[in-house]
Amino acid sequence: MSPPDPAASTPPAPEGAPVGARDEQATPMVTARELVAIGSALLLLLFLIKIYGVARYSLTTTTALLAATPVQVALGTVTIYAYFVLPAIALGTLWFAVRFRARIQPALWPLILIIASVTALASPYKYLLQGLAVVLAALCVELFIRQVRHRWRDSADERLVRRYHRLAGWRGLSVVYLGAASLAFQFMHSLDVPWVSAQAFLLNGSAVTTTQDLFDGANRLKVRPESRFVGYPIAETEEWLTVLHADTRYVMRIPQSAVDTRLTCHNEDDQLSGDQPLLEALQGNTYSSPNLDCREVLRYLSQKVPGRPLPTGN
Repeated sequence: MSPPDPAASTPPAPEGAPVGARDEQATPMVTARELVAIGSALLLLLFLIKIYGVARYSLTTTTALLAATPVQVALGTVTIYAYFVLPAIALGTLWFAVRFRARIQPALWPLILIIASVTALASPYKYLLQGLAVVLAALCVELFIRQVRHRWRDSADERLVRRYHRLAGWRGLSVVYLGAASLAFQFMHSLDVPWVSAQAFLLNGSAVTTTQDLFDGANRLKVRPESRFVGYPIAETEEWLTVLHADTRYVMRIPQSAVDTRLTCHNEDDQLSGDQPLLEALQGNTYSSPNLDCREVLRYLSQKVPGRPLPTGN
C-alpha cells in the first residue's frame, strides 16, 4: 500500500478563487510560540554580536566581557539604542494604527494615541526626523506598489496575476522592512559602542592598560601602565572593579582601594551624540548634555593629586 500523498490532504481552493489562492492556503502559518522562539534566538545573536563588536573582534576579550557581565549586556544594549527605539515605536504605532484602522476597536484608540504621543515627545529631535524620513520613503514604496498592482490587476498573463496577489501581502509592510534596515545600519555603525557609560579614572598608583602596541602589527609585548584613563566599568564588587579601556579595549581588574577618583563623562569618539527631545524643542529649551566630554574630564583630573581633594579652581 503506497503512502498517502501530502498534497491530497490539502483542501482544494474554492471555485472562482483567484490564481495563487491554492498556494496561499497550502502555506503553513507561523505560531506565536515559534515567533517567540525565533525572536529570542535573534536577540541572543544580536547581544553576542554586540559583545564581539565592543571587544573589537577579539574572542579573548569577548569571552572576558561575557563572563563578567552577562545580564548588563541585554539591559545596557537596549538602553543605548533608546534614541532609535523611541521614534520607531512612535511612528510605527501610528503607521499600523492607520493601516489596520478597520480592525481596531474604538476603545483602543486613546491608548494608541498616548503611546505614540509619549514616545514621540521623548524622542530626540534629530533621531525623530530620521524616522520621519524612513516613513516618507515607505510611503513612496507603497505608492509604487499600488501603481504596479493596478497595472497588473486586469492582466491576462497568469504570471502577472500571481505577482499581483503576492504584492497584496506587501501592503503596509514597507515601513517594517525599511525601518528594520535602518535600525540594522545604525546597529552596525555603532557596533563597538559599549553598553555602559564612560568614566574618567584617576588611580592612586597605575594599572596596565595594554600589553602590546596595537598599531605596529608585530604583536610584540609592550606593557603600558597608566594612572589616568577613560574606561567603561563592566563589573564591580566591593573589592574589585573590572574596566574596559576605551582606546585599547584591554580588560583590567583594579582593586577598589586603588581608585582615587572616577567621574562619569561622555566619550565623543564612541558613544552616540545626544539631542534635545521633541518636548524640549517645542518648549524652546536648549539642550545641554549633563556629561562633559571625557577629554575635558581627563584634563581636569590631571590637576588633582591622588589622596587630595578635588581642585575647585578650574
